[in-house]
Amino acid sequence: MIRFALRRLATFPVILLLANFVGFAFAFYFEPVVSSSNPYATGEIILPPLFPEYAGYLSRFAQLDFGETFNGEPVIATIARLGFNSLVVVLIALVLSIMLGIFLGRLAVQRENTRVSSWLTILSTMGLASPGFYIAILLITGFLLLAIYGPGIVIPFQGFGWDAHLILPVLVLMVQPTVKIAQVTGTTLVDELQKPYVKAGIGLGHTFSTMKNRFAFRNVVAPILQAVAYSARLMVAELIIIERLFNWPGLGKFIGSVIRPAGFFDSVVMTPPTMAALLTVLVLIFLLIDFTTLLIARAVDPRLRMDVHAEAGAAT
Repeated sequence: MIRFALRRLATFPVILLLANFVGFAFAFYFEPVVSSSNPYATGEIILPPLFPEYAGYLSRFAQLDFGETFNGEPVIATIARLGFNSLVVVLIALVLSIMLGIFLGRLAVQRENTRVSSWLTILSTMGLASPGFYIAILLITGFLLLAIYGPGIVIPFQGFGWDAHLILPVLVLMVQPTVKIAQVTGTTLVDELQKPYVKAGIGLGHTFSTMKNRFAFRNVVAPILQAVAYSARLMVAELIIIERLFNWPGLGKFIGSVIRPAGFFDSVVMTPPTMAALLTVLVLIFLLIDFTTLLIARAVDPRLRMDVHAEAGAAT
């Protein structure tokens, strides 16, 4: 386990440095492209060589100077402030999705069936086929109708607050991850329950519920964790749309604002240090999600640890 973790962690610096350079280079060449499309712009922008500029950025980076955003605020302070707002929403949505998804997946597996219940198949198909912005529009419409014709319950659709403002962003982020986790839980449980040890346990007097919840479920934790990792990555990717739609001041909305084309009278809001830091943070989040998921999966499933030991023995 330790050797596996160290091998994974050893790749992080290379991947993060590459992401940092790509973000810096993209923003570095972004300003001339925007300026050339502006009919009010005059003259030609001549850029200095990229690599000396990036080397200077790395030297400042090594001194913990991460640069500034377009409004003069330190990049690291902006990412920390907005990242906290996004982190809270994602964590709430992810925890609720895991709990509800596992509950629905286990509920859809009945003794008399050799496959998951049809209602879960329909639910997962509809949920996975619906993009986040479409789900958001449906929820906004539903709550508007509820406010007009219902008991007068008003849910805020825009703005920031650690109160009812969280409801719609969390619900939108939950839909696809919940049905994905439920689908994986149900299908893997059905496959596991067809194995001989389950039938033998039932023959020895264990109830179907005991074999499903105590023995079979433990053996399908690894694929469920993979579904959880997929769900976490999906939530982070959808933040750009969801936060802009609900005007939530988080990292996703900030990313959407810095990569938008500047208007005729706007200044370019993207700076190379900003884009480099943002892309580095996003890649780091994805790496940590995958790394944590793999470690937990190997901790709860001895079969995965046996595969690692077998590979190590074959190598020697």
